Order: sequence, then structure tokens, then C-alpha cells
Amino acid sequence: MERILKVLAVGVLLCFGQSCKAATVNRFIETETRQEVQAYRLIKKIEPQLQQLYLVLPMEHQLTVVYGAQDGPLFDPELMQIQIPYHFVTEVLNRFTNDNYQVTGVSPKEATQDAILHTLGHEYGHAYLYANEVIILGREEDAVDTLATLLLINAFENGAEIALSAADLFALEDEEIDELVEDDFSGEHSLDAQRYHSTVCLIYGSDPAKYAALLQDSAQREDRAAMCQQEYARQSDNWDRLIRRNSAK
Repeated sequence: MERILKVLAVGVLLCFGQSCKAATVNRFIETETRQEVQAYRLIKKIEPQLQQLYLVLPMEHQLTVVYGAQDGPLFDPELMQIQIPYHFVTEVLNRFTNDNYQVTGVSPKEATQDAILHTLGHEYGHAYLYANEVIILGREEDAVDTLATLLLINAFENGAEIALSAADLFALEDEEIDELVEDDFSGEHSLDAQRYHSTVCLIYGSDPAKYAALLQDSAQREDRAAMCQQEYARQSDNWDRLIRRNSAK
């Protein structure tokens, strides 16, 4: 039996005109080790931002986010749960720490919190698509990566900076791969390098002047810059339609 440290209702019932959106609830499993306590504290410090994500794109069905779960990060449609383990948070923190990420001006702990927000946005995307029976033609994992990035950009003034930390995590994970094998190409996710470049492309497209340096290493910089601006404009339009659709229900 899992021991529950705390149950927190986020946003209770969200109502728009005659319609109401169900609450999203955070559950924290009791910590048992120093590392789990550290992970718990990192999550708790960004709880207001976690709540903001739920408010930007409210869920129509009851959803529970379990921090400290054994498996994940994942979305379980049968339980309507997002599960994020404490050990995932620890692994992310270790990656940023070992990379001396503070030289970017963002501390490893801050970068870890950014990655948590993007990961939550990713899994929340799965939950939203499932609960609302949104049709996806193509990889759902790619779709919710895009949704997570747009969610951050639209939810927070520094949302693109938050997404950039998450993109850098993909790059760090890619650096750990010595050789690609067949399973890497047949998995449900795109390669970490592809996820990095797709996220960076959206970040650049959201503000080309501010993020011009992100594409400096590209051999086809001008073509890629134009493509990223077009991609962001297209996905931003899709985001606006999604919000209008959500508000109309």
C-alpha cells in the first residue's frame, strides 16, 4: 500500500459560463530517502507553476498527478493518472549537475524544475488528447512534445526559457548514447537529438530576434530559420484553435 503524504486539489472546479472543467489533483507519495526529500522539495517549490499549467488548458475529466510513483513519467489512461517518480527528478538533477549547467546562467536545480514542467506538460498532453478524444495523425509523442512547449510559452512570461532547459536535457540524454540500435528507431519517441532540435525550433520561432543564437551552428541556418518561423506560426494557430475549442465546451 502506498503511503500518501499529501493530497492537494488544484483549481478545484473550473467553470466557464454554463460549463465546468474537472479538477486536477496532485498527490505526493511519502518520501523515504534524502534524495526523495530533495526531489519532493524541488517539485513543491514550483507548485504554483504546476497549477498554472492546469489552468491554461483545463481538463474535462478528473485527473490525478502522482509524484513519487514507482514508474514513469507516464500517463495511465485507465487510472486517469500522470505518474512522475522521485527518482526521475533525481536523475535529471544529476545530469544537469554533472554537465556543470550553471555556466548557462541557470542552476542545475532550476533547470531540473524547468524539465519537470515540460515533462508534466508532455504527459498532460497525453491525458488531454485521451480525455477529449482528439484525433492525431502521426506520432502522438511528437504531438505532445509540441503541446508541452507551446503550453509553457503561453503559460509563462519566461516559458521559452523553461522549454530551453528541457531541450538541453534531450541533448544531454543524446550525448549518453554511444551507438544507435534498431530499437532506437522503432520506439514510440523520436530520437533525443530530434526532440532537442524540434523543441529549439519552436523556441526560435517564438522570438527569432531573441533566440537567433540557437541556430548559429546550423549549416542551413537561413533555411532552418525560415522553416522554424513557419512551423511556430502553424503550431501557434493550432494552439489557438485548441484553446477556442476547449473554451467552447
